[in-house]
Amino acid sequence: MTVRPGTDKLLAKAERLARGAETALAEGAPDLAAGRAFSAMLNAAKARLNESGVSLRTHARIARAYETLPEVDSAPAVWLRDALALRGTLAKEGDGLEFAEAEALVARARHFVNAVMLRPTR
Repeated sequence: MTVRPGTDKLLAKAERLARGAETALAEGAPDLAAGRAFSAMLNAAKARLNESGVSLRTHARIARAYETLPEVDSAPAVWLRDALALRGTLAKEGDGLEFAEAEALVARARHFVNAVMLRPTR
């Protein structure tokens, strides 16, 4: 598959972060796992945006721009938006996630990254 320069690096980073999220969860670190899961989804979204010629830096702008792209099964924009909102809530309240919440986010991130890796250009 031929992709624009930079997309391959973003996809590789998304994959590393998704693996890191799974590892952190397995080691009993749900907050670390959640942070890595969010970052994995963000980098996968950035890869799709890069394929559309869009390069953004802030999380909110990336999430908004991702919503304008055609939907990809297992990588819906609402998952990224929900992860961003959860991250904001955790930052404000300072409370950690329950293990089950982190587990669900890590699973979503894995599906999200896998879907984008299969179809970064759509």
